[in-house]
Amino acid sequence: MNSDSQELENTLRKPDIHTEWENAYRTPENARYYDLAIEFIASELESSRELTLLDAGCGICDYSLRLARHNFAITAVDFSESVLINAEANVRAHGCQEKITLQRENLLSLSFADETFDCILCWGVLMHIPEVEVAMAELVRVLKPGGRLVISEGNMHSLESRILLRVKRMLGKLKEEVVETKSGMEYWAESASGKLLSRQINIQWLTGRFAAMGLSLEKHVAGQFTELYSRFSLQVISKAIHAFNRFWFSKIRLPGAAFGNILIFRKK
Repeated sequence: MNSDSQELENTLRKPDIHTEWENAYRTPENARYYDLAIEFIASELESSRELTLLDAGCGICDYSLRLARHNFAITAVDFSESVLINAEANVRAHGCQEKITLQRENLLSLSFADETFDCILCWGVLMHIPEVEVAMAELVRVLKPGGRLVISEGNMHSLESRILLRVKRMLGKLKEEVVETKSGMEYWAESASGKLLSRQINIQWLTGRFAAMGLSLEKHVAGQFTELYSRFSLQVISKAIHAFNRFWFSKIRLPGAAFGNILIFRKK
């Protein structure tokens, strides 16, 4: 593990950064989108029979709890002990202890045997991992042949990403260190909890690397068109953005200009 990975893991072990994310993204308006997105994913995964599913980087198990309504045997993993404590309380509060198994794991070195899971969900996790190719290879390793991998990441070529970066640079308000790499635009920031990486992925690179690892892209759709709702305190504006996001996801789904991208791969 390199020094950047170690420093970031130290940041992500602390509960403060996760509390900040929960307050920003686990809102009633966002919950309506997540309901739609997980229903779509579950339908694509064809859960007519019980399937083993890994929620890789589960956080407080928000997505696992939605998937528990479907026919999955879910193993939810995260490397942060503080997050898993909250996840356990969340799972217990929803009465899903028999459907969701919690386990402490690091995506850079999973303890599972090769070809363990029918499906894997990795939602908004790769963006925080410097050694992203190592994590990708681990996900592929533990996926069964014919199994599906679902990835949700921010798109570096989205309208939001391109405009915001240019505006911030023009106004001199870019607080993060921005590094363009083959995998995407990396935003390195100092938070109250420590150093934090948020990568907006190069979708073409991502699909190419997974193809080289033996995965074929089956489905590629937009997630949320924009996350600008997090920048507005005025509720009427925030709700309008959320409504547009749900419309784009439900009716349009074209991913090219959208910030959120959902990709479903199948292992050959």
